[in-house]
Amino acid sequence: MRPMSTSSLLVGTFATLAICISVFSACGGSDAPAPSASCTGACSCSGTTCTCNTGGTCDFGGVEADGAASGPVPNNVTYQCDSKNTCNATCGTGCTTTCDGQSTCIGTCESNCTSSCGGTSICTLTTGTNSMVTCEGGSTCNVDVDTGSTVTCTGNSICNVTCPKGGCTLSCQGSGTCDVTCGVVADAGTRGDTDAGTIQGADAGASGIAACKIDCGGGKSDTCAAGTTCTNTCGH
Repeated sequence: MRPMSTSSLLVGTFATLAICISVFSACGGSDAPAPSASCTGACSCSGTTCTCNTGGTCDFGGVEADGAASGPVPNNVTYQCDSKNTCNATCGTGCTTTCDGQSTCIGTCESNCTSSCGGTSICTLTTGTNSMVTCEGGSTCNVDVDTGSTVTCTGNSICNVTCPKGGCTLSCQGSGTCDVTCGVVADAGTRGDTDAGTIQGADAGASGIAACKIDCGGGKSDTCAAGTTCTNTCGH
């Protein structure tokens, strides 16, 4: 048998490589496809935006790009629950979620997200770092935020904000009712504060946890010390 020439070997190698590229999963695999915006229930998605139908119940989350098994949660998507909906939403980073029109929404995002709750809706939200939450229009919002995030409460809304790691901002405007728990500390005491309402916790704050900022509008501001709970902030 004659030995194969160098050119024949190269042709065979490139042919094998081409087969591997076309069926890469059989030749070592690859990263999972990027998840896309998806929903289940009375809803529809177009591109990166999913909308819950009026009066519908919807779950928003991530699936594999081929629509098969559930995959990681998607990033940079928009979820809309704006008309008497019941929604549960999960996303990664850079997401936008709206809850309006007397809806009830539960949402979770990892970081850099924008969420709004309006129209006398009820929202329970958990956001990661550097996120923005707006609670307006007489809504009730229970929000757990991370460092660098801002919660704006306005329009006769009720906002209960928890910032376990500190370093958050609560903007309490108009007639909104705002409470914030900034960090966690054991053996807390209680003290009164004219501007910030009743503050529960250790006066010195929790070591290593940044205080939370309170913006009351009109140039008035306050601080909720680390390890404290500040109720009726801004005097309302």
